[in-house]
Amino acid sequence: MNIAERFKPQTRFIISFLFLMLFSCGNIAGQKQDAVRKYQCQSSACEIVIDGVLDEFDWSVADWSEDFVDIEGKSKPLPPLQTRMKMLWDEQYLYIATTMEEPNLWATLSNRDDIIYKDNDFEVFIDPDGDGLNYYELEINALGT
Repeated sequence: MNIAERFKPQTRFIISFLFLMLFSCGNIAGQKQDAVRKYQCQSSACEIVIDGVLDEFDWSVADWSEDFVDIEGKSKPLPPLQTRMKMLWDEQYLYIATTMEEPNLWATLSNRDDIIYKDNDFEVFIDPDGDGLNYYELEINALGT
């Protein structure tokens, strides 16, 4: 049994975000450099338990990001519901936690490498050189896919 199977679906969704590793936030292709948001990721001095509960002291001092907006920027309306994240790192991992308001959370896709963005999902893009090309994309839906 993998770790995602040990928790009920709602908890798996949150826990899964904490497993994501992110090395660099890059610029989206075609986006002006001054539009890129920045986040200062703090190091963690304590052991982070992957349980979906942000009760370690280091989580309490890590800043929340700004509220997420549409990837297309100001041409789209502000989202009516809040999504935000916070991150910590230690010698081995980068931890990502998120809160997402969604009254109608759903998912249908359960196979690895399905086209997850068709479900409610959370995505992390890893673009080490920030050019918007040749990046890694990690996505997860409410089923842990």
